[in-house]
Amino acid sequence: MSIEFSVGLENLKKLVSEYSPLGELSNEAQTRFAFIDLLLRNCLGWEIVETRVEVTESGERTDYECGLPRALIVEAKKSSVLFKFPPRGAKSGIKTRLDSLCAFSPEVRDAVLQAQSYCQRRGVELAAVSNASQLIVFLATRTDGLSPLTGDALVFDGYEEMVRNFAAVFDAVSRPGVSEHRYRPMLSGRQSPTMPAKLSTLCIQYHDYSYSSEFQESLRNAASLVIEDLGRSDGVETEFLRECYCESGPISQYSMLGKSIVAARYAALFPTGVTGSRLEQVNPRNSRKGEFSEKVMAEALARRPLVLLGDVGVGKTSFLKHLMKVSASDVFKKVISVYFDLGSEAALVKDIKDALLEQIEVTLRDELKINRMEAKMLESIYRAELDEFEGGIMSQLRIINESAFQEKRLLMLLELASRREAHLKRVLAYVAKSRSAQVVFVIDNADQRSLSVQTDAFVIAQELSAHWSSVVFVALRPQTFHSSKRSGAVSAYPSKVFVIPPPKLEDAIDKRLVFAKKMADGRLPVQSIGGVSLHLESLSILIDVLRDSIARNKDIMEFIVNVSSGNIRIAVELVSRFFGNPNVQSERIVGKVMDGNGYIIPVHEFAKTALLGDYSHFQESASLASNIFDVTTSDPNEHFLSLLILAYLAWDHVISGSSDGFVKKAAIIDELQNRGFTQGQVCDHLVRLNRKKLIESVERRTLELDSDVEREGLPEAFRVTTLGVYISKKWAAEFSFLDAMSFDTPIFDSEVRNEMAKVVNDDRLHARYIRANGFRDYLSEVWSAGKSQAAYFDWPQLVAVGADSFNRVLRRIAELGYAAK
Repeated sequence: MSIEFSVGLENLKKLVSEYSPLGELSNEAQTRFAFIDLLLRNCLGWEIVETRVEVTESGERTDYECGLPRALIVEAKKSSVLFKFPPRGAKSGIKTRLDSLCAFSPEVRDAVLQAQSYCQRRGVELAAVSNASQLIVFLATRTDGLSPLTGDALVFDGYEEMVRNFAAVFDAVSRPGVSEHRYRPMLSGRQSPTMPAKLSTLCIQYHDYSYSSEFQESLRNAASLVIEDLGRSDGVETEFLRECYCESGPISQYSMLGKSIVAARYAALFPTGVTGSRLEQVNPRNSRKGEFSEKVMAEALARRPLVLLGDVGVGKTSFLKHLMKVSASDVFKKVISVYFDLGSEAALVKDIKDALLEQIEVTLRDELKINRMEAKMLESIYRAELDEFEGGIMSQLRIINESAFQEKRLLMLLELASRREAHLKRVLAYVAKSRSAQVVFVIDNADQRSLSVQTDAFVIAQELSAHWSSVVFVALRPQTFHSSKRSGAVSAYPSKVFVIPPPKLEDAIDKRLVFAKKMADGRLPVQSIGGVSLHLESLSILIDVLRDSIARNKDIMEFIVNVSSGNIRIAVELVSRFFGNPNVQSERIVGKVMDGNGYIIPVHEFAKTALLGDYSHFQESASLASNIFDVTTSDPNEHFLSLLILAYLAWDHVISGSSDGFVKKAAIIDELQNRGFTQGQVCDHLVRLNRKKLIESVERRTLELDSDVEREGLPEAFRVTTLGVYISKKWAAEFSFLDAMSFDTPIFDSEVRNEMAKVVNDDRLHARYIRANGFRDYLSEVWSAGKSQAAYFDWPQLVAVGADSFNRVLRRIAELGYAAK
């Protein structure tokens, strides 16, 4: 709880009056106990729970560390030793150059350097030295490339000066002042040097697209059609589901995320003591084939909704379609499905039920071609009401005035049809009966909405199951479901829960490629697209080349599995975009094969799709990769901060004590502060890593907007994704990755930067090698000179892993000879 300024000031006056008569007789322990403890707590608002004393790390002991995570270190000295300060003019006030202060007094210099050493080793910006009656406040750690001694210090020489200038004391070192970083403009001193410009500023065509040739564009269209689109078309969807659907399998052997970590995550989907629900895994091992379909259908027809749990991209929608069209097709011979997506639908509508009813109307009109006000249908669905009307008192009106009777009858029908919910329920029942069909509702992405919306979704699902004679599926992510149960949002609605673990991604990709080749070869019908030329024969050749390359080179499938983080949609899109990508020489590959020469795709060539997209150079916004070497401050050591975070989150020593792989934010910050990074640097990198999906938060929210981060703060815990592990354990030191990132990273060594700038506009292989090799050597020098070494990450070892990719380039340069130079 923050302290008010006026309260802090009154408490300081009281503290001074009680302590000052005894101060000169106090040793360091007495000074701390009788004055500094009370100053921090009662005057500056640092609570006991967030203040640690006598913290020993690496043999060094700090007197006070304030904040969780630590944001201020205070070094205490005994009151009997007074500091000597240089004369200060009236204009200077309480502010003095820190280097002048240290040069004037050896005692001050020793105390300042001691506190500065603690701060730099523990990643803390702000330091204070106090002997009770005197207080020195200064920036001990700087991330702008300047020495801390170039900054200013706030000097309060005596109790009277401290009380008179308490506003400055409060701004600089109080809990609220530190949390708002008010000390930075007060203490930064001379202007920080400009961060060196990135090489991209010197590259003439850096932001240009790599335009596709006619052949590449045609190939791209063909790949998009047969790999991504046609499987969803009515003509071949059933065949596609039959041949391409993958039941959940063993964890991919190619995943670089530790097998124990992955297993633990999915084991966590089956916790004990989840009240109100029964969990069962879809496709458990050793189950009878088709058994899962029977169980699901038996539950679905039992007039209660089914919850399908699965992470993004594991195939919840594919599971439902396969269930309805293949594995339980005898039950779903005819289906009327209403798909209600809470992720995109009803975003601007407060009443979820109204949004669902609107979706039902759209389904009736656009998909089923049903006019919900069609006269013959109204006569049928309201037959009982009409019989009652015609046989009642209104029958007398019919004898007197047939026209008036028919008008009253029509008005009654319109009034019945105006009861929106009841009317749509009857219309759906009528259509289902007339078509001998089963009505299926799918409520998807409820987990992307608030808990109140999730609760409304469950209430609606219960009602639809019990009273609409329909099968209802609610699709959620595991974390959302379990947090909702714990919070009580869905605890009142018992349901059967089926968990959908991910399929074995390599099997899913191979089945998709085999199916695509059948269509490219004409063994399955391909819908014609008017005016678009499709190189289906070339696509068929490239599919064979890719499948053969995957079989021969495990690095390709390892790349697909880890970059897609096990998400089938991303993996399929990655494979599809490889064909016809402007950065891939697909026509040359096809030509080699047609000339009778084989071709094995190297992983760096396949990786261009994820790394560059459709651009000629790396663009962060258009790439699946992230520049983990970029910095937010003028601190060269920050080149390795993202890698250290990723490696720490993947460290077995950390994972073994975590919950479902999630590590507390406070633990992450504390660890990286021990490596010399500040809280601000660590938080900035956590946000960037989360935005590029290298780590995910316990709340499963992506920190897209800075305003959201400022308003809501950072999530309480994070865990690494497979993409994050792949980058930190392999991709980051490979030739293609370093070549791309060399353009996008500030290089603090001017000599290295000048050498790389000489070939910045040269796209030939030899020039690319010079850039990537120079960038790698520069990073190695920064690593060697820095203080970021940790048990869980070793940059030289990572360089050794990527060395083979550089050797392949050297061999290729030798083959090209003089032309590459």
